[in-house]
Amino acid sequence: MPLDDRKKKILYAVITDYIMTAEPIGSRTIAKKYNIGLSSATIRNEMADLEEMGYLEQPHTSAGRIPSDKGYRFYVDSILRSYINNDSPISYNTREEIIAEFDEIVKKYAKILANITHHTTVAKMPRLNPDRIKRIQLIPVASNKIIFLVVTDTGIVKNHLLNLCQNVDRNIFEFLNNLLNDKIPEKSEKDIFEFLQQDLRQMLGEIAFIADELINTILLSLKQLQETDIYADGTSHILDFPEYKDLSKAKNFFNLLENKLLLNEVLEPEVDFIDVKIGSENKFEEMKDLSVIKTTYKINGRVVGTIGIIGPTRMDYRKLISEINVMTKELSNLLSSIYNDEI
Repeated sequence: MPLDDRKKKILYAVITDYIMTAEPIGSRTIAKKYNIGLSSATIRNEMADLEEMGYLEQPHTSAGRIPSDKGYRFYVDSILRSYINNDSPISYNTREEIIAEFDEIVKKYAKILANITHHTTVAKMPRLNPDRIKRIQLIPVASNKIIFLVVTDTGIVKNHLLNLCQNVDRNIFEFLNNLLNDKIPEKSEKDIFEFLQQDLRQMLGEIAFIADELINTILLSLKQLQETDIYADGTSHILDFPEYKDLSKAKNFFNLLENKLLLNEVLEPEVDFIDVKIGSENKFEEMKDLSVIKTTYKINGRVVGTIGIIGPTRMDYRKLISEINVMTKELSNLLSSIYNDEI
């Protein structure tokens, strides 16, 4: 059954008031504070209908009503419709403050978003192209230990400490560095894998015993270049909400932020626009009392990561959607101007 205009106005009023106060809303409050032009009794009847339809809930028999996840969804969908193909005129002048290193740029924007919104923000770091290995360096630190460095075209560095099963003469490392830098940089992942599996042992000759360590380490580096990291900022903002004055509830929230595997899935983009998951719409039990507003950031139209805002379902969706929309557009523009097709 579709909502008529009167029910929509009352639903929006309840949601607006509850976002501000965190207190159940009664019909008299709506009649006094909002210019709906209806009596308290009429509003009470309409609120009862909205509850029966699943848009409102009554937490206690003598209390007012609060929005349900379904009510929030109706409200959020109406907000999102106004953002489709609509560029916001707001701009954040942060470019001059940022050193052009990919991860640091994204973290800077996530921090700004957390400060502006007073919410916890989470960012999924860029999906980097593992084909663009620029240089490999083996640095001996002992006769049986070496540091293995992988440097990409974009300046990303991965390093690993290798404990070798036998001692290796330091002079051999120059040969190894030359060999690996001749065969691996700028190659595709498929070509690198074939080289490691088919040719490396034969080329190493008498020091083939080092092959397994090198193969495993190079494959690990490639895997890490494809994986994403999760960054969180503004985590303490959750304590500003009365819902999270309860220490056990706050502890569960902080435990959630430490679960990188779960957050990685939460931030996986499902649509190429602003996506909002409200309470029970989240597939993870740990997220059932929370809402997530997320959207992607891009380089020249190609999605490279995601930024999200996490908070209680009683969040100011209109303000937060506006802020994240502007921030990710500005971030995408900046990344595109710096990196072009490098990533």
